[in-house]
Amino acid sequence: MRPERTEAIVLHTFPARERDKLVVFLTPDHGKRKGFAYGARSLKSRFGAALEPLAKIRIVYVEREADEVVRIESVDLVRSLFPAQQTLLTSVAASYLAEMVDTFAQADDPSELIYRLLDRTTEALLAGAAPLRVVAYAEVWMLRLTGILPSLRNCGECHEALGRPLRFDTRANGFVCGNCAGRDAEVVPNAVADAIEAVMRTSVADFAAADIPPDVLFEIRALAGYVRRHFLGHELKSYEVLAGVSR
Repeated sequence: MRPERTEAIVLHTFPARERDKLVVFLTPDHGKRKGFAYGARSLKSRFGAALEPLAKIRIVYVEREADEVVRIESVDLVRSLFPAQQTLLTSVAASYLAEMVDTFAQADDPSELIYRLLDRTTEALLAGAAPLRVVAYAEVWMLRLTGILPSLRNCGECHEALGRPLRFDTRANGFVCGNCAGRDAEVVPNAVADAIEAVMRTSVADFAAADIPPDVLFEIRALAGYVRRHFLGHELKSYEVLAGVSR
C-alpha cells in the first residue's frame, strides 16, 4: 500500500459509523475518489475543517488493490470556501457546482480540466463574482468538457457550417442550419449565441464581470439545462433549490 499524495477538492462528506466520515473528493490526476477519514467526526479530529465541501486540500491516502474506497491518512487545508458561503445564494450555488461535478466526474479517470474548472469557479465565488454567472459558465463548460454540448459551428444534421441566427432543434438535440431546421426549431438570439461563445474564450472571472443582461443569462442556463437533462434523463437535485433562492 503506497501512499498517494495529491491536491484535491472536497465534493461531499457523509457520516460513517460513529466517529468517521466518507469523503468524496476530486483530484486532477486520479479523478473522483472516495475515502474514509477515521475519527473525522470526533471533537478533537486531526482533520479539523479541512473536509468541508469545496475545500481545496493536499491529501495523502492509501488504497488496497481492488478496493474502491481509500483510507485518508492526512489532509492539509489549502483554501476554504467558508468566506463565500455567508450569503445564501452563493452557498447554494457552491452546492450546485459540487453536485454537478460529482455527477459528471468519473472515478479513477484523470480529469484535470474538470478539476481546473471547479478550482477556478470556486475561486471566482470567493472573489465575490455573481453566483449565477459563475454557475452559467460552469454549466456550459461542463457540457463541453464531457462532449455533451452540441457543436455551435456545424449543423447537427448535415454538418454544414452554421450561420446566424443559430437554431436549436430539440428533435436533433442540437444546433441545425436553416435547411435542416424543423418547424419547432427555436431561433437562438444572437446575444445568447455571442454569450455562449464568450464562455468558450474567456476566464470565469472575465465572464462574470462582463455586461450580460439577465434575460441572456437566463437563456444560456435554460439551454444548458435542456441539454443536460436530455443526457442524464433527470435534473440535478439542487437545481430547483438554486432556482428558488435566485428568484
